[in-house]
Amino acid sequence: MSKVTLRKSGGATIVSLPKAILETLDLDVGAELELSINDRQLVLTPVKKKQTLEQLLADCDAKAFARTEEDEEWLASQPVGKELL
Repeated sequence: MSKVTLRKSGGATIVSLPKAILETLDLDVGAELELSINDRQLVLTPVKKKQTLEQLLADCDAKAFARTEEDEEWLASQPVGKELL
């Protein structure tokens, strides 16, 4: 467990988080944290931002969307049951 000290910066009281903690939680400067008190303990919880479909797709490797031979066979196959077309 790490110890930190509250400091004064301008009109605010701040706490610095150790680099190892930030790396473990995959946080960077500007990350949003939710602050709460639980049983007289201060709890900081990272806020996970919801990504849009566009953001998720932008992070994907375009090669992952390439059609495979198996895809082509499936697309060219004829219906075998009561599929709706």
